[in-house]
Amino acid sequence: MKLKLKPGMARRPRQVVHKLANAVRRKIILQKTRLRGTPAREAKGPPEALLGLRRLVANPRRFGGFVSGPALAAAITAEIDPAAGPVLELGPGTGVFTRALIARGVPESNLILVEADHLLAARLRTAFPQALVLAHKAASVTEDMLQGRRPAAVVSGLPLLNFPSREVESIVTTAFGFCTPDAALYQFTYGPKCPVREEIMARLGLSAHRTARVWRNVPPASVYCITRN
Repeated sequence: MKLKLKPGMARRPRQVVHKLANAVRRKIILQKTRLRGTPAREAKGPPEALLGLRRLVANPRRFGGFVSGPALAAAITAEIDPAAGPVLELGPGTGVFTRALIARGVPESNLILVEADHLLAARLRTAFPQALVLAHKAASVTEDMLQGRRPAAVVSGLPLLNFPSREVESIVTTAFGFCTPDAALYQFTYGPKCPVREEIMARLGLSAHRTARVWRNVPPASVYCITRN
């Protein structure tokens, strides 16, 4: 598949990604038509991976799930007890961690997915119709939105290292405010230590320990478990 770029387009990554997504979509449709021998309707939106790439290019500081691989997804969900209750996922993106939660045995109906990107939220509603999908920023979610559910665990796909400290504190405070007393928040990071600063942890009465180091992810990542003291 050849992709023809107009002069100067290489300096405009969003347009390149959009053109690539359309080209791949047309090729997929053509292949399906040849295999089935029947006309195929064009799918709405780009393939999932290209959708993630497009959102990453559009807002790299707010989107971290595109580079999360299966090994990291398995590590961040490894301690989740499917029988404990609902799971709150912050920043699910294209659903990499969401699928790992379901594979671990968490019922889809027990998932609360909070995704600020409205395009990704729409995709999540289609991919996980039984889950509660909230198209909001993590810090702006209210208790009423959870429809009476109290999460027993939180899985965060948010790139907290890219967020201001005040926003990180607001996100963590909001998440623990909804959860059961013994709930834990599982957070990944590409940095050398927990992305929630020590002064924030002390102020909120929290502690953290690393549960996994995932070398097979690109880039390598760590998973931290944050709990109340």
